[in-house]
Amino acid sequence: MQDILEYILKNITTVPDDVKIAVEDLEGTTNYIVTVNPTDVGRIIGKEGKVIKAIRTIMRVIAIQRGVHVRVSIVSENTPLATETTTEETVTPVKEESLTVEV
Repeated sequence: MQDILEYILKNITTVPDDVKIAVEDLEGTTNYIVTVNPTDVGRIIGKEGKVIKAIRTIMRVIAIQRGVHVRVSIVSENTPLATETTTEETVTPVKEESLTVEV
């Protein structure tokens, strides 16, 4: 199944070498965590999420035929929003405020 997902994603993206798929097995569900180039995230998701829904439908059909459960998640590395929200300066004040409110 991972080969099919990889084939689909590499033919959609503009930078196919950046497509990486991590596989996690949790409680009977196989999670495919897809990492792509930040410029290709929009291509994978598509307008109103239609492309990712189609990819998930294909994977669901294959999973039903094989009698397994599957989940597909998209992760993007090096996006500006992700780096801005994970800086220590923005996280630390929030933790201090929540600690003073709880005490």
